[in-house]
Amino acid sequence: MCNSGKLFVALFLELNFCIAGVRGFQSHKFKVGRLSPAPFQAPSPDTQASNVLSLTRQASGISRSAGYVQSLRKGSEVDGVYGVAPLTSVEEGTVFLTGVEFGTESFQAVVDTGSSDTWLAGIGFQCVNVTTGADEPESDCLFASTYTIEPPFEQIPDVNFNITYGDGEFLTGIFGIEPVTIAGITVKNQQVAVVDFAAWFGDGVSSGLIGFAFPSITSQYAGTNPTLDTTTNIPYNPVFTNMYEEGLVAPLFSLAIERSSLMSGTVPDGLLAIGGLPPVRFSPIFASAPFQLLTMNDADAPAPVPQYQFYTITTNGFYYEGSEKTHWSFPNFPNPFGPPTNSSQVQVIVDSGTTLIYLPTGIADAVNALFDPPAIYSDDEGAYVVDCDAKAPEFGVRIGEETFFINAEDLFLDNGDGTCISGVDDAGDSLSILGDVFLKNVLAVFDVGASEMRFAARELY
Repeated sequence: MCNSGKLFVALFLELNFCIAGVRGFQSHKFKVGRLSPAPFQAPSPDTQASNVLSLTRQASGISRSAGYVQSLRKGSEVDGVYGVAPLTSVEEGTVFLTGVEFGTESFQAVVDTGSSDTWLAGIGFQCVNVTTGADEPESDCLFASTYTIEPPFEQIPDVNFNITYGDGEFLTGIFGIEPVTIAGITVKNQQVAVVDFAAWFGDGVSSGLIGFAFPSITSQYAGTNPTLDTTTNIPYNPVFTNMYEEGLVAPLFSLAIERSSLMSGTVPDGLLAIGGLPPVRFSPIFASAPFQLLTMNDADAPAPVPQYQFYTITTNGFYYEGSEKTHWSFPNFPNPFGPPTNSSQVQVIVDSGTTLIYLPTGIADAVNALFDPPAIYSDDEGAYVVDCDAKAPEFGVRIGEETFFINAEDLFLDNGDGTCISGVDDAGDSLSILGDVFLKNVLAVFDVGASEMRFAARELY
């Protein structure tokens, strides 16, 4: 018999859920915390990297960050505890895939900056239903292929892999040491996970995931039985951490997301450079902001156990007609990092797994009223609906001393029914988010060594 829990959605409708077969302590409930990693070196040079990943956007995938982001945004919170919020299609976010080699085997894997483990589905794994925990055919988890354990893989004894994501997906398995190659960089003795038990919303293309977050949220636990896992993880170095600690690359990665045209209907992709910048055209002027890590912690643990994290910065506000009239206000904009130093600043998550830009209600309303004709908020869509032929307002994000303007094309997302969704949405009573609508317009640099983010404007493309 599994335990029953409660989750709350935006209308405070109380639902019961019971997950049979969930292995370990991880739950569908979480609390928000924060972590401010100290810089361990000066900013790395902004030079072109020789190691660049080509990213493919997988239209049928669901972002791993989506469950957390939308729970925060929709306010599905009671006494500081968040539960899973239902997702609309636009809220499912964006999944980017790239190639990874385990030993001599090659796979496509999801790139995730919010989690730390690198894992593949192992041959013969058991697929289970995310909601009921009932056994299902392996094909229902929709992994493209599975990994066969063979030398030089060496299993690590007396530990297990156990992770739950914000949308309810969960995985368990074993750990081992294996050569891992990403973007031409090989870590010869990398700790990786091989999944033998999965509740997963696959896409039919990827076979696992590459985590680019910090060692503190890796999902290794003592013992070989995940049902007996405690709330204390055993951190280890993720693949990106080993890359820079072994001197293979500088301690930064950078992201350039490409744009798709509403007219062409092409699927956009992007570039992820490890240790430097990708070969794209961008302004030589960078704006920087120190980052804090917004952490999602297991709500049932007696001590905070980070499960997911987001890079968070403080902007200096937004540019649009009348922007001097709409500012941050307390208590209408609760914030786990405390109030900003002045009312024009807004703290934001930077997340490539989120499609839209989410801003405080007053700002979102003001920006959408500037479309001609205006965008109108739709409760059914959970977004502002706008005529696809409307004239977009001039809109920019201020970071440091720079303002990064959003291409008008990115402010329209085709809804598939002759209407469009505005690229700027209402964050409600939650933290604001800069998703792909923003990231298509900048080169984003995640400098882990300096504990800061840097942005440069992309030239028109």
